[in-house]
Amino acid sequence: MTEKKRNRVLAFCRFAIVYVLLFVCAGNITNSMLLKWGFRDDQKGDFATSYSLVGMMNGEAPKPYVYRSSFPRAAKWVAERLGQEKQEKLFKSIKRHDSLHNAYFTSVPNEYWTPIVALVYHLTYIAIVLSTLFALLLVYKLARLHGLNFGQSVGFLAAFGFIYPLTFQQGGYYYDFFELLGVLGACYFLLKKRMLACTLMVSIFSLNKETFFLVPLALFFLHERDVPVLKRVGWLVLQLVICVATRHFIMSGYDENAGGFVEFHVWDNLKFWLNPLSYLSFYNLIGKGIFTPSLENPLMLVPLAVFFGSAWRATPHRYRIYFFAAFLPVLMLFFFFGYRDEARNFSIVFPAIVLIALHGANRFNLIFDGNPGASDDIRTNTGPRPDVAVVTEAAR
Repeated sequence: MTEKKRNRVLAFCRFAIVYVLLFVCAGNITNSMLLKWGFRDDQKGDFATSYSLVGMMNGEAPKPYVYRSSFPRAAKWVAERLGQEKQEKLFKSIKRHDSLHNAYFTSVPNEYWTPIVALVYHLTYIAIVLSTLFALLLVYKLARLHGLNFGQSVGFLAAFGFIYPLTFQQGGYYYDFFELLGVLGACYFLLKKRMLACTLMVSIFSLNKETFFLVPLALFFLHERDVPVLKRVGWLVLQLVICVATRHFIMSGYDENAGGFVEFHVWDNLKFWLNPLSYLSFYNLIGKGIFTPSLENPLMLVPLAVFFGSAWRATPHRYRIYFFAAFLPVLMLFFFFGYRDEARNFSIVFPAIVLIALHGANRFNLIFDGNPGASDDIRTNTGPRPDVAVVTEAAR
């Protein structure tokens, strides 16, 4: 095989590995969350005015959830434009298989399972999967952008795919996936100095959630030093103006809806975080009978603290400032309006966390091996190890 053909084969192998891993990780993330929480259709009381996807697509969900109903309302508009004949044809096809309905939409009352509703649910599911795939691709591209080799980047992507679902252990909503894609995309394009693309991401995804204006505020501190302050301010003002306009748009017309502008959970949060037993909690998000520790459980908290402590010391100053600019406002909002340990509420901070983690990913073995001479680049000894050495290590 010539060198040219060999390079082509290796390039295809790299593509295949990333492609397969993206779909495996996306399947793990979406399936874990949707099997546990679905589209929040297990609502008591009046289903039509609950924060189920039906309530969201009709604009009748309570505040503040209805402010995040842009996509299902847009999906409903698309479904209605198909015409009754096309709707019925697609509905028959859906009912013939109904695999998604049986897996994720089982809580929807039969009287509400109409052609329009079925189409909106399926369109939303497709959008969730695509958002997750592109968000994972951005994580991989960020890893490559920061100098990680192919193997390290693939490993980092897999680790993200395993850890990220744990942020949904206390709750999750369809719009969390859209928000993740938006914040990662805006961060990635800013780092690539493609500010028009970054602003486009802000424009689109600010329609998803009313708190997205915090993203450009944090991104202001991510610019490199050689970017003039006036230019930074100009992009920030433009993006904030867009966010203000989109925020007004998605929050208008719901004065008669139930609920309030925000939901306060201060006392619930204090009771939870001051209770020592909260730090020993387990959840079964990944699967029935598969109990994984909460993020505040020592099984997760201690390794994460050690890893991020080491990664933090290797992180550039502007990344640290970006982290605080994203984290502190969300922390304040979370204390008053978040609920217990719903880590998904920190999705605006996830790009900053990824950037910090990237500075520890290439030293993972060095961090946890405990051997100062350990390195992630050390070649594996392919020779058989003596039985005495194996037994001694096992005894340790």
